[in-house]
Amino acid sequence: MKKICILAVIAATCGLASATTVNVPSGLTGTGALAGENAYAWGIPISLSPGQSISTASLTFTDIKLTAANQSGKGILYSDLLNSSLTGVHTYTDNDAPGDYFTGHYSGGNIVSLGSQIFASVGTTLSWTVTFNSTQLAALNAFLVNGIFDIGFDPDCHYNVGCIAFNYTTTPVSTPDTATTIYLLGLALLALEVSRRKLAMAKK
Repeated sequence: MKKICILAVIAATCGLASATTVNVPSGLTGTGALAGENAYAWGIPISLSPGQSISTASLTFTDIKLTAANQSGKGILYSDLLNSSLTGVHTYTDNDAPGDYFTGHYSGGNIVSLGSQIFASVGTTLSWTVTFNSTQLAALNAFLVNGIFDIGFDPDCHYNVGCIAFNYTTTPVSTPDTATTIYLLGLALLALEVSRRKLAMAKK
């Protein structure tokens, strides 16, 4: 049984992807972290090995609280994927103008919306996750040609932030056919062991 378990682990390991979480810098967390008069770009460097790509990605917002609203009493938070090579956090002034600040400063394939979240009233606290779809993933991998991309946040009104985290997995890197060969070898050995045990039981 131990041999079967070991072989199964070997076979399964060949298909595993590497998972990573990157938390937003501390400057974008805490009380009043997102101010309505500003927009923010968070640069995330990711070094991918040749032939490697990001296979899944998500953006998780935790405990985002609306502390001041517009005339309607509501708030909205926009987020975008940006083709930019800025590092760290950059702050822009938009004077709490309605709408998404970044759609007016990035065009065409250089910006992909990650959606927006509406807060119904002051004091509303929300947590949510944006799971990247195929279009967003394709854009992310294209933007990473330069080794870095940005996520833009435009808060209409003011927010406290618990945490914002970018989560991603990468496809495994291997020399030509190495991973496939190991995987198939593992499966073959596993099949042989199962057959041997069946034969041994039949002779009893």
